[in-house]
Amino acid sequence: MTSRRRGGWLWVGCLQYFAAEAIAAAGYRGSYSFRRNFLSDLGAVSCGEGAGCSPLHPLMNASFLLQGVLIFAGAVVVWPLFPKGLAKLALGLTAASGLGVAVVGLAPEDAAPGWHYLGAAENLLLSNAGAALLGAALLRERPAPRAVGLLSVGLGVLGLAGLAGLAGGVDFGLGAGGVERIAAYPFPLWLAGMGAWLLGGESRLVTEA
Repeated sequence: MTSRRRGGWLWVGCLQYFAAEAIAAAGYRGSYSFRRNFLSDLGAVSCGEGAGCSPLHPLMNASFLLQGVLIFAGAVVVWPLFPKGLAKLALGLTAASGLGVAVVGLAPEDAAPGWHYLGAAENLLLSNAGAALLGAALLRERPAPRAVGLLSVGLGVLGLAGLAGLAGGVDFGLGAGGVERIAAYPFPLWLAGMGAWLLGGESRLVTEA
């Protein structure tokens, strides 16, 4: 199997996160709201007085950890396919973002909040910046379909806007959980789309670095 196909499958595998989230949310004890609750609430390992929790938190935390591995490994595998310059910087940010989400899974919000929120912030910032920059690189540096570059830039900027709202306490009427998902969802969707593109493309992707 070529590095292109291996990387593609690794990134398509990032869709596992959405399945794990849905399962953990369905098993939540209490009223879990995608609008009001944070993603990390699904990985909390204990329940405070009057607070809900998911008994499936090991699944959610394992999913965070697996997501980090898939992101990082995919970026490493496809690294040789992309030219030097902006594309390499973007892939570096993407790989580093995988470390952040792995920390989120290893340090649940109620067990190690300092590490948890550091990993979450690192992941949300670097992942979306990486998507936007790789989109810019695709538009500028190589003969990729223009739609792929534009979609990459668009999803990255959308995620960064969600992060800015989350950091600034502005939820745009979506609730705290809703705006967090605006920051968090575009990146794994982008990765899966990039993975599908890597798997399905017929022409050579890039000039070898």
